[in-house]
Amino acid sequence: MNEPTNLTENIKPAARNEIKLLYDFFGLFKTARIVSENNATYVGKLVNFFKLFQVLKEEQDGITFKIISDHFFLNDKLVHFDDKGLSGAGGVVSEWKILGIGGVRFAGEITLDELGKFFRFMAEIKPVGENLDTVHEDLKTHGLANIEILSSRDMEVPTPEVSEETRQRFRKMARVTFFRAMSVVEETLVDTVRDKDINIAKTKRVVHGLIDHVTRDASSLLELTAIKDFDDYTYAHSTNVCVYALTVGVRLSLDRPRLSQLGMTALFHDLGKIKLPADLIRKPEAFDEDDWVQMQLHPMLGAKTILRNLKFDAHAARAARGAMEHHINRDFTGYPQLRLEKRPPNLFSKIITIVDAFDALTSGRVYIKKRIEPDEVFKKMRFQMQVKFDPFLLKLFNDIIGIYPSGSLVLLSSNEIAMILTNNETDKARPLVKIIGNRDGLFARPSWADLASEEHRHRRVIRIIDPERYNIDIKDFILKD
Repeated sequence: MNEPTNLTENIKPAARNEIKLLYDFFGLFKTARIVSENNATYVGKLVNFFKLFQVLKEEQDGITFKIISDHFFLNDKLVHFDDKGLSGAGGVVSEWKILGIGGVRFAGEITLDELGKFFRFMAEIKPVGENLDTVHEDLKTHGLANIEILSSRDMEVPTPEVSEETRQRFRKMARVTFFRAMSVVEETLVDTVRDKDINIAKTKRVVHGLIDHVTRDASSLLELTAIKDFDDYTYAHSTNVCVYALTVGVRLSLDRPRLSQLGMTALFHDLGKIKLPADLIRKPEAFDEDDWVQMQLHPMLGAKTILRNLKFDAHAARAARGAMEHHINRDFTGYPQLRLEKRPPNLFSKIITIVDAFDALTSGRVYIKKRIEPDEVFKKMRFQMQVKFDPFLLKLFNDIIGIYPSGSLVLLSSNEIAMILTNNETDKARPLVKIIGNRDGLFARPSWADLASEEHRHRRVIRIIDPERYNIDIKDFILKD
């Protein structure tokens, strides 16, 4: 198994002009696909790109754009994207992954005409029927010898093997961090009921602890989100949503201040529910029409509570907007129905909308009284994404969770029962698992197995199974080594 690493650690961030160049690079791809080469807007963007390109190329002796483990780089500097940049890059990068493209290198003299040909050429490439070899050949045919397409295989970062002892240490640290976050959520809700100020300093510290762990080893935190039967679901749900949101934020290469704001927004997204009757939140039966009318008040109540109980700063503003928007859909349905000018929810709200729905559906609490398996949840969410969810962010989150989510119980081809620990990035169908028993019963000492290794190639996952069917409490295997 590979040890989790922080790819961005000790890497110099890109300067403002370098960030702009990469933004404009992806923007030109999108523009080239929808307008002609003589379009005035396109030509203007191309000329401005070329001017900045020439300046930076001379300063740095060449320009290389590359994507490594979903992080964006210009030469060896890390580029952090905002909402606009992510939107521009998302579709292009998805197609590049299919083609096996990991970046582009510009070497030698590049003219404005050659850059124009390059963008027109790349804009016409379709993922179906093309591959990296045909792209290389076509570049030569177009006379673009000074431009090289880089393979995504060359962008892979080798990581050392990690011992079982180290993996267990990560899991123990994850538990401390996770339950500390749950404790802060509980304290925040109690303070809110008493109309006391929220301890923002403590909340920031716990969010930064989650950020540190997600960047080092997200899988051990994701494993804890599989526990769905905590005594008070409200605390666990807010913590789960925070963990999920931060894993998406890290994958999007958000910088630490924005990850801090995202984590705070996620922790407080449901704060308004504390203002609703307790018997409504804990109601065992399905909601009737009156129940839904009350429940749909919680986004507005949450935003008001945050703004009243927190000192106003960027964290409070983001959190209030996230609380307000996390049930507003892509097509502006959902709730609350605002009479203001319609504008799409911001990036944080879009992320929380997805991860909040996923956790609610897989938990079977509050809105949905019967839990649904993660693979079925993603099928439902993909079916609804044109109306409810951002397609790019939903696909990204689905990739993070994987085929077999951490903490899931599965049946192996060896007739053994195993718990998923983490996915193997090179082969997500062959995760790292803890084998806990077989048809005859549970083992006294579970064993770890990397299904991608030669030693365990004879084993493969058959399907996800329901722990209740086998009378297994998944907590016993997540919270104990």
